[in-house]
This record gives sequence, C-alpha cells and structure tokens, in this order.
Amino acid sequence: MHPDVKRVLVEYERYFQHEFEVLLSMPNAKHTTLLPIEPESGRLINSLIRGSKAKSILELGTCYGYSTIYLAEAARANSGIVTSCDFDAEKQSFANGMLRQAGLADHVVFRSGDAIDAIEGLEEEIEFCVIDLWNSYYMPAFDAVYPKLAPLAYVIADNITSPDPVAGEGYRQHIRLRKDIESILLPIGCGLELSRRVQAIDCLV
Repeated sequence: MHPDVKRVLVEYERYFQHEFEVLLSMPNAKHTTLLPIEPESGRLINSLIRGSKAKSILELGTCYGYSTIYLAEAARANSGIVTSCDFDAEKQSFANGMLRQAGLADHVVFRSGDAIDAIEGLEEEIEFCVIDLWNSYYMPAFDAVYPKLAPLAYVIADNITSPDPVAGEGYRQHIRLRKDIESILLPIGCGLELSRRVQAIDCLV
C-alpha cells in the first residue's frame, strides 16, 4: 500500500484505541459508536477485491470510513469505483476527508440516506458488496442487492458471530435459500460471511 494509505489507517487505529479506552472508563457503555472492521478483515477484503478484478464495489455502511479506505485502495488498483452508502452524511464527510489524505477520494462516491433506496437507484451491476450495517438490516440489504449482482460477484457481511450471533445466523440461513449463492463463514474478526454468485442467471428459490 502507498505510504499515505498506511498513515491514514494508523491514524484511524489510534483514534479507535483512544475511543476504546474511553469506553472502558464508562461502566454503563455497551459499545463504541465507531464499530470499525478489524484490520485483518480489511486486508482480506482488499485482497479479494484486487484478486477478483472487481471495478463496481458497493459498501453498505460507511460509518467513519475505515473500511472504505481498504475498499478504495483496491478499487484504485482495479481502476474501479466504490459506492459507499450511509444514513449519516456527517460521518461520510469525515470519511471523505480521510480519503483525501490517503489520496483515494477520486475512487469513492458517497450516497447518504436509506441503504435500500440507494441500492435500488444503482444502474450498474455490482461485482463486490460489503454489508456492514446494523444486523437487523442485513437480510433486506442482501435481498435488494441480489438482483443487481454480476455473475461471480462477491458479497461479504461483517459482524456475523458478534455482537449479535442470532441475527448473524439468521442472515446465513436466509442467503442459503438462493440456489445460485455459495457461502462460507470465515472466523476472522467478528465473523465474515463470504458469499459468491455462482451462476449467470437468476435461480428461483
């Protein structure tokens, strides 16, 4: 990775560590508001995008943009674009500033508002999708993405085994209803469900 990208990732990680330490000092706090993917998850996703040569990349859940850095760095290598969706425009503004520091802003388009509406507004096929929303939105998000998936497209969902393993298992069972989807749970970070569309045509459930 370019030194500017590495520097920005380190800056993010230092900030997350500070937030975690603050969290530990608050006895009634249940979780941090940042909820970033783990670095090993980011590196894996980056490698998969590069290896698949995906150019049309969809991120559902920008948050503060830590994962977006990994996606955008791979998109640049593939001459592609990341469309990153989140309901919080202020967080996306922060993410855009970090992307500019990393030299990656030209490879990301932000869409703020409801994720399902954003998906329905996409015209191009999706070659790679990362789902990192609240777990209750995973199944509706996948259902909205599914008709737009390119042949052999990847879908990765984060936080499958934690913090809500029941919702994660529900998502895993749901996507397996699609006969043209192959899927496996990877024990990385908080659990990554890696799915791939294996046929070029829709299959009836």
